[in-house]
Amino acid sequence: MFTIIGDKFRLGPAPSSADGYSMLYYKKIPALTPAATTNDMLTNNPDVYLYGCLLEAEPFLQNDERVQLWATAYQQAVADLQVQDNKDRHSGSELRVMNTGGYY
Repeated sequence: MFTIIGDKFRLGPAPSSADGYSMLYYKKIPALTPAATTNDMLTNNPDVYLYGCLLEAEPFLQNDERVQLWATAYQQAVADLQVQDNKDRHSGSELRVMNTGGYY
């Protein structure tokens, strides 16, 4: 069993030796700042930022006929990102329950 308290993992019962562990986790994407000009999201999915910016800019530029184009592109980029996230969470075949105990 485990829990997260602050930025530390607490295991229970406590391990009796120095064991190795592996885990998957979700990380909050750090904001872009003048000091941090890139992040994992921008590096791996620049289309989400690009189409989101273009979508927000068009009304400001009074170019309303292009809003739908960028909205569609943005929605597709986000959908593609969601599909990839789903693939990363669940790999291999579908979950199957196998009867290995001989129950009748």
